[in-house]
Amino acid sequence: MNEFELINRFFTRPVKDALVGNGDDAAIVAPTADHAFVVTTDSLIEGRHFLPTLDPLKLGRRLVHVNLSDLAAMGASPRYAMLSLALPRIDETWVSRFAEGFWAALDEFGIGLVGGNTTRGALALSITAFGEVPVVSGRANAMLRSGAKAGDEVWVSGELGGAGWALGCMTGEIEASATREQIAAYEAPTARVALGISLRAVATSCIDISDGLLSEANHLARASHVSLALDFASIPTSLGDVLADAKLRAQATQTLLTTGDAYELLFTASRDRHEDVRNLLAHHGLRGARIGTVHAASTETQAVSVIDSAGRMIEISAQGWDHFA
Repeated sequence: MNEFELINRFFTRPVKDALVGNGDDAAIVAPTADHAFVVTTDSLIEGRHFLPTLDPLKLGRRLVHVNLSDLAAMGASPRYAMLSLALPRIDETWVSRFAEGFWAALDEFGIGLVGGNTTRGALALSITAFGEVPVVSGRANAMLRSGAKAGDEVWVSGELGGAGWALGCMTGEIEASATREQIAAYEAPTARVALGISLRAVATSCIDISDGLLSEANHLARASHVSLALDFASIPTSLGDVLADAKLRAQATQTLLTTGDAYELLFTASRDRHEDVRNLLAHHGLRGARIGTVHAASTETQAVSVIDSAGRMIEISAQGWDHFA
């Protein structure tokens, strides 16, 4: 099987609403009337972003959801995707299973695949995803990192820490075991697309948690020129048992605050929208929670502080995932 046979067999489908889809040097697509495109791209590198043992079906799904999480953070509705694959060789069984998971994830959101690229190389997978948001009075109705205001509440859309804990256990960096649910959180994250669209009318700022809670909270605080005070005990997590274990508490705390791969949304909303946010989370079946408050920025305080149940500041040296570390 050569490159073109690979593309035709596994990655070609008609896209009914593309002006020009697969088959030319480039695709031609347009947003819905009175909408603007939101565009993002992300890559997964074997050994860097996923374990070589990951089922290719789960990898295909994971690749889509990781990219859609960025669209969710902007409140965008997914429309199109482009796929780039670097494969060490053409293993038809592997590619077939990857494509099955990939297409299932695209179909879940009605996304059309409009092109991409394939080549020989170390296993690496990339998507460029196109979403769209309404344009009202010349402005895109999208959530940004820069809208948080003093007095706002800080929320997360779901449980944190489980995926990072599972990865640490699987690689041996953590000498403990992970639950089936925690392993699933790492291998098969779910982009909060529907919630993101709903939050456009409620949230003042938003970011997805791909590189760790503290890392993303710092990005949001600096973009909004505010500080965030987070309540550690309020953060929803599946790490309750290990946080209660004296031998594992420090490692579990570090994991909860700094590991990535959660793909939940971290967002802020005015206090008078508290019940609206709670109702949205319940409507979407998510175990999100209010985890802090927004304060005016000060040169005397950190951009993000985390307070324990006794009112003491938790000191964490690492902030989150560094793609070049």
